[in-house]
Formats: sequence, structure tokens, C-alpha cells
Amino acid sequence: MNVKDLTSWIEISQKAYCKNIDFFRSRVAKGTELSVVIKANGYGHGILEIAKLADKKGISTFCVNSLDEALVLKDGGFLQNILILGPVMLNRIKTVVENGFECVCYNIENLKVFEEAASARNKSAKIHIKIETGTNRQGIKGKKLNDFLDELSVCKNIELMGVYSHFANIEDTTDHSYAQYQKTSFMEAVSFIRKSGFKDFKLHFASSAAAAIFKDTHFDMIRLGISQYGLWSSKETYLTYISEHGHGSEHILDPVLTWKAKIAQIKDVGKGEFVGYGCTKQVTRDSKIAVLPVGYSDGFDRKLSNQGYVLIHGKRAPVQGRVAMNLTMVDVTDIPGAAIEDEVVLIGKQKDEEIRAEHVAALCGTINYETVARIAAHIPRIIVQ
Repeated sequence: MNVKDLTSWIEISQKAYCKNIDFFRSRVAKGTELSVVIKANGYGHGILEIAKLADKKGISTFCVNSLDEALVLKDGGFLQNILILGPVMLNRIKTVVENGFECVCYNIENLKVFEEAASARNKSAKIHIKIETGTNRQGIKGKKLNDFLDELSVCKNIELMGVYSHFANIEDTTDHSYAQYQKTSFMEAVSFIRKSGFKDFKLHFASSAAAAIFKDTHFDMIRLGISQYGLWSSKETYLTYISEHGHGSEHILDPVLTWKAKIAQIKDVGKGEFVGYGCTKQVTRDSKIAVLPVGYSDGFDRKLSNQGYVLIHGKRAPVQGRVAMNLTMVDVTDIPGAAIEDEVVLIGKQKDEEIRAEHVAALCGTINYETVARIAAHIPRIIVQ
């Protein structure tokens, strides 16, 4: 793919990705498997592109949200264990079994269909039980867990591959008492499952934040999400980490993604004229305005209107007027030499300046997860060294 032909594209750094994986590999408990979560189009980085890099790093388990994501990976030729963490409708469970995917299960209704599908195909259905420990999203606990295990005990074609849970409040705080409460609840459920006669299964609980700051939650496998992409789960997670390990380049994650575009047009706008929809920006001097071929349909958030910025020639160019569906205007009056088809950085580094996903997220009142995950899938992703 030739970037000369593109108006907007994303560069995925293999070097940064490998560094981040090595960072966590050096910190996980001995014998703990490092799996990666590449749902939501690889958190906006490209599901196949990230799978390629993870494969080169020897990752043996890919975690996804949906059956469709699992099929994309299998069709892409990846032979890793694929674990589906999100709901699968009953009429599609047969496809999970046929392809040998591992899948979360916490409803007896689903369990019965897994058994039927596996029996009909002379296969083993591979499930992971998700334990409800305090997030109150997906999961099972108490009497329902007991009933579930009673049903599972009579299933002849289901293999219990794992038991897991997910932290509710490990990222947004430096007080980890609730996380400890969840861990205790989890271990109580695990003990109950073992006493019910189930022995050989993986335990996994740790997300990126837990992988970084709670070694005693690593168990048999961690599910590395946002941080494989070089983004900390939150500033609180980073502060907790460095309070123990200190500052230093060896403790820095490198963002994997750089989002670039090209200037489509430069126009002169006279003092007092308006820019963009709604006339929300009136220039107070004679200005040069660059038109960029990206907008909110591409994932460049409309909340960046009149407050965001991009990098051109290593300098900040402020967004002027409202971000439109496909176009955004920026002020290049103070960037001499800016010209048509010059490179623009929306997220990433250019010379001595950098726009991080966290910076964009703060302007939009959201988190880095959303900023990168919402970058549209139609934008080409290119792996670079």
C-alpha cells in the first residue's frame, strides 16, 4: 500500500508493539501465559495487523469479543487459541463448536445448546465460566452458579477450559480495596467449583492494569488489552506502577498507533470571516486555513471542534470551526510553508511535538480506549518498523 495514494492512514509500529509485549513478559509471574485482547478492531489498531504482530511475538491465545471477530482471525490464517469473551446467540453456538473456538458461558440455556451442538458433531465444546465478582455485567454467582455446575456435571461433550472474572474498579483509583474484595470473591467461587468436582482449568483475572500492578492476580493467564498498544489504562494505574518501580525509560510504554492525513487544500480567509458549519468560528485576523480530509465519520471526534489541534511541520495547528463528517479545518497561518498534501499527524509524534490519545481523550471528555477504538475501520492500517 502506497501512502502517496492515501488521504488518511494509520501507521502501526512493530518496534513499539514488540517493546510493550516484552515489557509485560518481563513482569508477569513465571509460568503465566500472556494472552492479548484484540477485540474492537484491535482497539482501533486493526485486528489482523495486531494479530500478525502478536503472532510474531509467540502469543498463543487471542481474546475477542464476538464470534465474527473470531472468524476474521481464523479466515486470516491464525492458528492460535481464540477465546470469545462476549455473548454468542444460541443459533450461532454451533459455529463456535465447529471452529473449535473457546467461549464464555454463564447461562444454563447456552450450556445446553453447547452440549447439543458438540454431541451432534462428535466434538468437544470448550467453555470458560465467567464469575460475577462485583462488576454486574456478564457473569454468574451464588445459587445460579450451583445450578450451572449441576448441569455442567452431566454434560459429556463440554470441556471446562477456564474460570475467570474482570475488575470493576482497578483503573480509576489508587485505592484498590474493591479490587481485593473482587479477588476474594473470585477465589471463593473457584474453591466452590473445585469442590464440585471440576479440577483442570485455567484461572485468569488480570487485565492490563492488574497485570502491571497486581502480580498476585496473574494466575494462569493474563488478558493484556489496552497496554499492548502502548497506552496505560489510566493515570492512576501509571501512578500506582511508578510508585513501586520508579520513573525511567524501562517503565515507559510506547504508543503503537500514529494517525496521519494530508492537507487537501489551503485557502485564504479574511479577518472577520467564518469557518465551518454554524459559523462557530470567526477569524480575528487574515488567516490561512488548511482543509483536512478527515472528520467525525472517520473517528476524529466532533468535540474537537474549535479546541483540538493537529501537527503540521512539527507545529500545532488548531482546529477551526466544527469538525464535519468528512472534513476538518485547521489554522496554518503561523506555519510558513504549509502546502497541499503535506503530512498531518492527528495522533502521534511529529518532530519534537506529540499528540497522545490521552490528550485527545481529555479534550473530548472521554478515555484513551474510546479515542483509538472509534477510529473507523475503513482507514488503512500499515505496519511499519
